Amino acid sequence: MRCKECGEGARDNTLRYCENCGATMPTPPPGSLRRTGTRAAIQTSGRSRSTSAAPAVSTQDEAEDTEPQPRPVRVNNEDERTDPGLPPKPPYEGPVWLAHVPGHSPSVLGVGLVGVALVLSILPFFAGVGPFWSLVVFAGGWLVTARELREAGQKHPLVDWVPDSLLRPVVPAVFVVVTAALAIRMLGIGLTPLLWLAGAGLLGFDQYRKVYVGEHGWSRLFEPRQLLQGVAPVALGGMALCLTALFLTWVPTRASTHSTGPVPQAPPELRVMDAPRPSDDFLYNLLEESYDKGWDQPFSVSMELLLLAVLGVMALRPEVPRPNWLRFSPIGVVVLGLIWMLVHGGLLAGPLLFLAGLAAVGFASVYRAFSREA
Repeated sequence: MRCKECGEGARDNTLRYCENCGATMPTPPPGSLRRTGTRAAIQTSGRSRSTSAAPAVSTQDEAEDTEPQPRPVRVNNEDERTDPGLPPKPPYEGPVWLAHVPGHSPSVLGVGLVGVALVLSILPFFAGVGPFWSLVVFAGGWLVTARELREAGQKHPLVDWVPDSLLRPVVPAVFVVVTAALAIRMLGIGLTPLLWLAGAGLLGFDQYRKVYVGEHGWSRLFEPRQLLQGVAPVALGGMALCLTALFLTWVPTRASTHSTGPVPQAPPELRVMDAPRPSDDFLYNLLEESYDKGWDQPFSVSMELLLLAVLGVMALRPEVPRPNWLRFSPIGVVVLGLIWMLVHGGLLAGPLLFLAGLAAVGFASVYRAFSREA
């Protein structure tokens, strides 16, 4: 098709204007498409058009004229829960056995092991430390767990309400000493002794570097090497004798009251049958309390803690200021231990060995108390 003005031949029959002079091009033959801008028009001779072609062209025009809409990006659930104002937490790179422990703290794991031992002690087949010390360990473990989670920056509704005044360094220090004393009291063969030893070991290992070591730790007050100088080793040996004596028998075992001998004032043929008495019943023995060994005596754990306190006083650094009465406190502990032994002990190996240990502790205490006055 050529232009009527300049005679230039058009390469595209659908052009409306001439590419050379800009004049209007002749009308294209029927059935051809003419482009107007971005749309294409259908030129026909006036006859009816097919109804199937119009929707296709209309759909193509709408697709060309419509701007592409941005697709919504799906956000992960982790990104929705993350505060964009806070930096992302670094990945955990510590020991594998602490990956799922709250706060990744060995102390929390130790408290958990001790808690399992306390739960097992409810059953009659496992040994326990008694209701009072169980309550003390439960409360102390709660406070230690709250302190560890707060230092790790983790929150939990069970411990968030604990005030900061109850989370001072003295709390885990005292709790470690109490747990260690109870672990010594629970020494034996079984599951609960292993749980107590493992829990006390984890607590001592973790709190040693958190509470004891450091410029503001308890190492500025106590020096364990003081127990190896002067007469302090005598007190240390006496302490070991006292603890060993608590594992021995303190009270004679109660003998059975029934016999199979002849009945007094009766024919010799008449004998008592070996019938079970209430004291021989298994369920009765579960409820009956036994006070044979030293650990079974009342206030035995308290006596152990007092003896450990004597070692703590002897382990104080010489430059640490202290009141004058503190150097006489070990003598008072020895006197209390002697009274306790006389009340709850007898003439057996356990009380006698305990007395020998008290004599060694008393000698070292008197020597250290009065040698400083001279």
